[in-house]
Amino acid sequence: MRIFKVLYPLREFFFLPSFYKWRLRRFGFREIAFSITDLWPGEAEVGRDIIDGKLVGVFVSSPEEIWKIVPDDPLSMESLHGFSWLRHLRAQGGDSARITARTMVGGWLDDYENWHPLYWRGDVLGERISAWVGMHYFFCESADDEFRSRVLTSINRQLEHAISNFRYVKQGVKRIRALKGIITAIVALDSDTTRLETLEDWVLKELVVQVAADGGHISRSPAIQIEFIMALIDIRNCLRVCSWKVPEELIQTIFKMTSVLRLWRHGDGKLALFHGTKEGGVSLLESVIALSESGRKTVTEAPNTGFQRLVSGRSTLIVDTGGSKGSSGTSHSSPLSFEFSIGKQRLIVNCGTSPGDILLKDPLRSSPAHSMLTIDNLNAFDVGPSSPKPKQYCTVSFQREVNDGAILLDTEHDGYLSGLGIIHQRKFYLAPLGDDIRGEDRLIYTGEPGEIASKAIIRFHLHPRVRVSLIQNGLAALLRPQTGGGWRFRTDGDLNLEESIYYGSASRQKSEQIVVKKCLKMIRDQGTIVIKWALRREE
Repeated sequence: MRIFKVLYPLREFFFLPSFYKWRLRRFGFREIAFSITDLWPGEAEVGRDIIDGKLVGVFVSSPEEIWKIVPDDPLSMESLHGFSWLRHLRAQGGDSARITARTMVGGWLDDYENWHPLYWRGDVLGERISAWVGMHYFFCESADDEFRSRVLTSINRQLEHAISNFRYVKQGVKRIRALKGIITAIVALDSDTTRLETLEDWVLKELVVQVAADGGHISRSPAIQIEFIMALIDIRNCLRVCSWKVPEELIQTIFKMTSVLRLWRHGDGKLALFHGTKEGGVSLLESVIALSESGRKTVTEAPNTGFQRLVSGRSTLIVDTGGSKGSSGTSHSSPLSFEFSIGKQRLIVNCGTSPGDILLKDPLRSSPAHSMLTIDNLNAFDVGPSSPKPKQYCTVSFQREVNDGAILLDTEHDGYLSGLGIIHQRKFYLAPLGDDIRGEDRLIYTGEPGEIASKAIIRFHLHPRVRVSLIQNGLAALLRPQTGGGWRFRTDGDLNLEESIYYGSASRQKSEQIVVKKCLKMIRDQGTIVIKWALRREE
């Protein structure tokens, strides 16, 4: 691997336009031999927006102008040049959508047919050729011969580039994106399928590196989990198309990853907002679960990944029991944060993520953007250069019990140990009928040196469809969701209401949060300070 790092800066000399363009010309037009269809649903409304000139937050007067714009956000750039948005045009359907797709693909070929360090990067290229092959029948099959020839020739050339440069693709989900594209194109074009043996080895290696023993992706992100499963399903189906024996390791990994994916689902069928994840669409989640072909039940514990799911009656409580080990660019500083829903109604949530807004990236990854306890608004562990934090790793421990139908979860993290000398213990209790949830946050001073803590702040971010008001002279709060009955919140700490923000769906939404505070200035003398809270359904 070191030799690759040494050689990597020299690659751009190899990719000089005149030389590399000549090299790629050796790989010409190849017809589609095996039809491979993209399996995943799009959204017709988004397709309409694309036709009208709106894509990844960019507005243009005509489709071909989109390639003159460089998005500020790297994720928007990846999405734009990855072409998975063709699904939305396909969902919209009709000649207008098809012509828009051809215009945008043709515009990309005009500007980026030759190698580019970003737009020909392995993961972006893999997404693109997967989309072009998988939706070939939609935008390309009925096009004129010249357009079809340009597209299929480009796919073949991008394929050869992807294979020869796979070793340079960064670790993580980017590698499975690249492999998905390579395998899709090789099978579709019937391009030397003897390479599949090597590619199979590469895929299996990524499963070992990226998937935890319990089936969670090492990123701990539900969004990356679902993308990874989709890629594995695509790879599995491509191998079936060409009658290649699908490795049992691949099949079993899809099964166990799907079980963990279900752990993160609320009663509305959408995902909890942990580690760079939005709610997502129910149709996509249902498609992934169905196409996984997994008969396994939803797991309630993912100890390696670091999540617990507590379900009683119609209530669902999802708790982050992971630390900072293996944290990545998608990780949030959210140990012991949780989300809570009743049936299809979410009550307590995290703030979510805003991929297209660089300025909000670090604030939304910070501890105060989650339903959890913080000390002096410090992050429990570092997630960005601009955020205040005690500089140390964070480890989490937990123990779960079921007693007469009630679920007890005892947790602990040491994120504030190095900077403040404090251990945080959090207990959850969910009653058998799901109508009573109780919590206890215990802060223990260990005697370790550090700054003197001022106050503990426990935040309970509320879903935008939940209204809240203080009652009993400010000693309690009444939560009123749009559906179902009310819930009464009580605590022995100082109770206040503040504004919050929700980035769980397509657009930013205003919301509210319950904030409980407790003075910690005497914690070194007292040793332990406890804050109790409870949420109970109103009769």
